[in-house]
Amino acid sequence: MTIFRINAGKYRHVVTFQRLRNTPNDYGEISKAIDANWEDAFKARVQILPISGKEVIARQGEKGEISHRIYMRYQSGIDSTMRIKFGSRIFEIISPPINFEERNQEMNLLIRELEQVKPF
Repeated sequence: MTIFRINAGKYRHVVTFQRLRNTPNDYGEISKAIDANWEDAFKARVQILPISGKEVIARQGEKGEISHRIYMRYQSGIDSTMRIKFGSRIFEIISPPINFEERNQEMNLLIRELEQVKPF
């Protein structure tokens, strides 16, 4: 039988998990694009690993998309409606959190970082 141990040294990135506020604008909409609509929920130490990257040509121009995987200690209350802020970078959670081995010790998150649109 193997013993599951967490290497605390691998969690070297400090990130902020943010939750969308339910503050509507003048038209009654809640916009995810406005930074003022997001509030800090908590900070956590994580490991961020890039998985893949691609460039997509959209109507406005070229757009890069990078997928990452985050490993972190188990934290209840995380869902796919939240986003993650790491310095000036913003990550969107694209799937529900995975509770590794259902032991409430470590969890995995699949996230996506969208780069700014570059005009042609």
